[in-house]
Amino acid sequence: MDVADHPLVVAQAQDMYTLPVALSLYSTGVYSTNYGVLLAGSVLVITPVLILFVFLQRFFIAGITTTGIK
Repeated sequence: MDVADHPLVVAQAQDMYTLPVALSLYSTGVYSTNYGVLLAGSVLVITPVLILFVFLQRFFIAGITTTGIK
């Protein structure tokens, strides 16, 4: 698959790709998808976000609850 044909890509240089776009380009072939690589990469991409949420969830929840108060 040519990079120009991929709808997720906006960046022109490969070193500027986001992790989900790079994972999508890496795990899909011309006629098949390597689901093992795709799922393992997805776990690695989402893990830092989940860790940050677990440690900072009280601030996240407090921000959501105070937005409705005038």
